[in-house]
Amino acid sequence: MKTGIFLQEQPLFGGVDDHAMSAIIPLLRELEFAAGEAIVREGEDGDSLFVICRGSVEVLKASPAANGMVATRIAVLNVGDVFGEMELIDMQRRSATVRALEAVSVLALSNGDLFRIYESDMPTFTLIVLNLARELSRRLRSIDDLAVRWMPSGADADSSALASNH
Repeated sequence: MKTGIFLQEQPLFGGVDDHAMSAIIPLLRELEFAAGEAIVREGEDGDSLFVICRGSVEVLKASPAANGMVATRIAVLNVGDVFGEMELIDMQRRSATVRALEAVSVLALSNGDLFRIYESDMPTFTLIVLNLARELSRRLRSIDDLAVRWMPSGADADSSALASNH
């Protein structure tokens, strides 16, 4: 099991003090996955987020053009990265499959345990949620950059014309 110091160095728990960390650690479940094993599957219900403690994973998104039969790698995540957080925020099904690229160890925090933090320590809960929001914002900025890079060159002119017509 990783220590509170390790967790406090990760974006999700950045700024969480030692006292709060000692209350959070017992809520975390340590899980192990073998190389090639799916940790979460796109479309399934999810109630936990995961912090990678050892190993790396790939994030796969089903292709609508292939009726979901072909998955495209959209990211590789490493030690300290978090996944599964979207389901805790928007209460939707898993948006992608996450598969271990090698032996992986994660710490899982369930929605119920996040609610326990909310009930017992509002400032720490707020800090964790702000950290999640920062992570999602970073990812959105990255996706925006990719979208612009791959957008046809005439598309921005078309959208400008649309904006000026409204």
